[in-house]
Amino acid sequence: MKKHIVLFFLLITLAVFPQSVREMFSETIVEWAKGNVDSALQKMEEIFYKPVPAEDLAEFWYLRAKLMIETGRVREAYEDLKNLLVVVPDQPEVLSLVHNLEFILQGKKTGSFYMKTLRTLDGFKNGVEYFFSPTDVAVLGKTIYVVDPPNSRLIETDGYTYRVKNLSFRPEQAFVDREGNIFLISENGDVYRNEEKIGSFLHPIGAGILDSGEFVLADVNRIVLMKNSGFDEIPLGGNPLITDAEVYRNRVIVLDTWSNSLIVTNVDGGEQQRISLPVPTRSFEMFYDGSYLLLDQFGTIYHFDGRKLLKIRSVPQYVNIEYDYPYLFGMDWQNHRIEISILKSSEPIFVHIDSFEFTTDRMLLYARVENAFGRDIDLVHLFSDLLEARGRVPFEVSYKTREYTFYISDEEFLSEKIYRMNDRKGYCVLVPPDTNFSNEQLAVLKLKNVKLHSTPDAPPGLKEFCYRSGGGVGTPHFLNHNLWVFSFSYVKPITEEIIPISAAFRTPEMNYSDTVYVTKKVIELELK
Repeated sequence: MKKHIVLFFLLITLAVFPQSVREMFSETIVEWAKGNVDSALQKMEEIFYKPVPAEDLAEFWYLRAKLMIETGRVREAYEDLKNLLVVVPDQPEVLSLVHNLEFILQGKKTGSFYMKTLRTLDGFKNGVEYFFSPTDVAVLGKTIYVVDPPNSRLIETDGYTYRVKNLSFRPEQAFVDREGNIFLISENGDVYRNEEKIGSFLHPIGAGILDSGEFVLADVNRIVLMKNSGFDEIPLGGNPLITDAEVYRNRVIVLDTWSNSLIVTNVDGGEQQRISLPVPTRSFEMFYDGSYLLLDQFGTIYHFDGRKLLKIRSVPQYVNIEYDYPYLFGMDWQNHRIEISILKSSEPIFVHIDSFEFTTDRMLLYARVENAFGRDIDLVHLFSDLLEARGRVPFEVSYKTREYTFYISDEEFLSEKIYRMNDRKGYCVLVPPDTNFSNEQLAVLKLKNVKLHSTPDAPPGLKEFCYRSGGGVGTPHFLNHNLWVFSFSYVKPITEEIIPISAAFRTPEMNYSDTVYVTKKVIELELK
C-alpha cells in the first residue's frame, strides 16, 4: 500500500510541476512582450529551480538566454547557448543567435564567399514586354525599381507583379533613399528627384545617398553633393576617367578607369586616397563592411579588401551589376532579364522578433532583418519562412516603416541607461566622445533595437562601434527603418503545450531566424 501511495505522489508531482513551470513560462513571455525584461528574467530564474520537462528544455534555455543578453549578461548567455547546441544541434534560432554572438564577441573575419542565383525578373511576362535592356536597379522595402532606357520606363516590382511608369526622358541610373525618394539620371545628364528635374551635368555617374541625406554623383573631375538648398563640390585631381561610383558611410568612392584605381574621398574633410586594383575593373560595388566587389573586364566577380583578392564567380552574361546586401542583381540583356543572387560570406544576418499580437484568428509578428552592422535588409518577403511548431505554414509578409526615437544621452548610457530601454521600438541615441564601450554592449544594443551615434570629435574606435550598431556619426537624417509583419492563422492550443513560432530569412548557407513562444495562457492574456 505504501508503495502505491509513493508512486501516486510521484505521478501527481510530475503532472503538477510541468503545469506550474509552463504557466510561469507563459507569464514570462507576456512580461517580455510588455517590455518588463527584469521581471521576465526573474521569473525564468525561478523556473530553473523547478523540474523543467525535457521536451521544453530548449525553449526555456533560449528565452532565458535572450533575456540575459538584454540585461547585460552576454558572455554567460553565449556559454549557455553553446551548451544548448549539444542538446539541439540543429535548432535554427539557437544557431542564429550563437552565430551573431560569435561575430560580435570574437570579431570573426570574412572568409570564403558564395553566390547562388535564386530568382529572376523576366522582361517579357505573359506575352507583355515590361523591360528590354535594363541598365540599373534600386531597392527599398518590398520594391525593386528597374530602369529601362529603350522604352523610357521605370518599372516597379515586388518580384511577382509589375507596375510600369512611362517617363518623359530616357533614364539610365536609379537610386532611392530610405524615405522613398527616387533619384533618376537620364542619358543626357539630367538628374530628377521624384520625376522633378533638379540639375544637369556633363557626364554624371550616380554614387548613392549619404547617411546625412545628400544625393551624391561624380561628374567628370568632381564629386557633387546635392542638397535641397543647392549642391557642394569636391574636386578630383589627376583628370580621372570615372566609370562607376559608390558611397559608404561618409566616403564617396569612384572608379578611375585610366589608372585602374579607386579614389576614396572623405566628404567631411575632403581627404582623398587612391587604391590600386589588382584586376582590370569595369565596375564595382561596396560590401557591407567597406570592402569591394569588383567586376573585371572579362565578367568575373572578385572580392577585394585592399590586400587580398578572392575570385567569386564568372558572369560574362551580365552587362552590369548592382549590389544591395545580400543581393546581387545581374543585368542579362541577351535574355532580357535580371537575375537575383544571394552573395555573402560567413557573416551573420540578424533576425529579431521585436513584438507580436493576436486577433481572434491571426497572429502577427513584428520582425527586423538586418546585416551584421545593423543596416536594414530589403526584399525579405522573397526569402522568408514562417514555422509553427517547427513546421512550415501558409503566411503573409507585409512591409511597413517605423520611426526611431532620437535623443541625446551622456557617458552613462551604455553602462546604465541602455538597460531601461526594453520596448524594442527603435531608438537612435547620440552619446558623448568619452563614452566607454565593449563588444558585450554591442550585443545588447542589437537585441534592444538601439542605434548609437557619436559626435564628429569622437575617437575612431567609438565611431566604428557606432557604425557597427547600425548608427553612425552626427545626428541621423533618416529615422525610418524596416519592419516586417508576418501574419498567419494560428492554431489555438487546448492544453498548456508550448508552441514555438519562428520567422526566418533563408539563404543557401543557413536559415537565420528568431522564435517566440505561444501557449494557451499567452493567447488568453494577450487577447484581454
